[in-house]
Amino acid sequence: MVRCAFPFALALVLLAGCARSEDASVVAQSNELQPVERVRTPERDEEEIAIGDWRDTLQDDFAALEFGPAGAPPLFSLRCDERRGMLFQRHGTAPIGDLPMMLVTIGNDTRRLAVTTAGGTIPMLRAALPPRDPLLQTLAEGGEPITIRVGDAPPLVLPPSPGFGAFVTRCASASGRTTAAPVDEAPAADAQPPQAETPAEPAD
Repeated sequence: MVRCAFPFALALVLLAGCARSEDASVVAQSNELQPVERVRTPERDEEEIAIGDWRDTLQDDFAALEFGPAGAPPLFSLRCDERRGMLFQRHGTAPIGDLPMMLVTIGNDTRRLAVTTAGGTIPMLRAALPPRDPLLQTLAEGGEPITIRVGDAPPLVLPPSPGFGAFVTRCASASGRTTAAPVDEAPAADAQPPQAETPAEPAD
């Protein structure tokens, strides 16, 4: 009886080992990395660079760069101003109520700028950057996208352009304005000063 029990016990051990081996293989298969499809999130889409091109133009007799799809109204523009600084202009319908701030990010540099509304054929929100601001130097290097955030609206990411450097230089000089500002003209050298009127002699 004892001799019969030994082979039976050995068979049970072997069967248990096979079961554990099959369980282990199932676990190993379940732990294999499965390919996961990438899902595009709205936040990721918002950070994509906008479709369009930069083009030279004039706005109110000032040099400007407009960005937008070909044949469509601009989405954004950079414009020289009378102080030899630069205007950042977000084209589109101006918001109702209190005006938000405009956040301009170029590379690792960000400015929080107050905005005003500008009328015209296409209304816009306008923010001014003073001359000699370090952000203009970052813009002039032309290697970083420009990210514009206004209120709760999705950010507008604009591509860099090698023409930014020349444009920043132009705004910093008098050539940023195509028509000269009015100045007080000096009198010509041969001009005669106005003669004082001689009082009339009293009649006798």
